[in-house]
Amino acid sequence: MEIIRTAFAAIITALLYTLLRQIKPEIASLILIGGVSVIVIMLAESLTEFSGDAAGMLSLAGIEKENITALLKALGICISAQFAANICYDNSCSSLAAAVELAGKVGALSVAMPMLKAVANLAIGLLNV
Repeated sequence: MEIIRTAFAAIITALLYTLLRQIKPEIASLILIGGVSVIVIMLAESLTEFSGDAAGMLSLAGIEKENITALLKALGICISAQFAANICYDNSCSSLAAAVELAGKVGALSVAMPMLKAVANLAIGLLNV
């Protein structure tokens, strides 16, 4: 049922955006941002359930909690940056969208850096043996 509510909110947002884009383009962008925000808020509960389930499964596999947290943060950064970039593309701001995508990549990399260091140390340890 969650997908039906999400699809309904997306269709209403798209229709309002299309109608207002002709009359008031500056308000149409705000409608688009508002619609995306509503959909993300609607999905927040599902995302928290997913993150808890994923963390439980990964901890059973012996992966440290810090690594799970870093992965989920990086995923959140990527999703948020993609949403923002898509809104920028829809409003003909491709250079701004590219900057948002780059910021998302840098943010995800910075969150994942401790994991990359741990992998590098493990590889160095294996090569020295």
